Amino acid sequence: MYISILIAVVLGVYAQDIAYFLYNNLAMPLMVSLSIATIFSILLFLSPPILISKLNKKHIVGEKGFNIYFGINILIGIIISAFSLIVLVAWCG
Repeated sequence: MYISILIAVVLGVYAQDIAYFLYNNLAMPLMVSLSIATIFSILLFLSPPILISKLNKKHIVGEKGFNIYFGINILIGIIISAFSLIVLVAWCG
């Protein structure tokens, strides 16, 4: 689950660079690739809390660990997702 947060951070922060890379190498439209990177970043931030809450119901993860993981994920997710959405809106004009 930690890898999904890392991938989400990379997609969120470098979405613009990824869009240019896909445009130069695969001729993918810039807005499409930027939108895809932003959407995947947000989805990857949303999926771990859902999975960890299911594990917490089975008492695999302790309450303290769940709260720490959930808090860090939410904090980083809000910041990175807000940045990605601002970049996407700025590209729209």
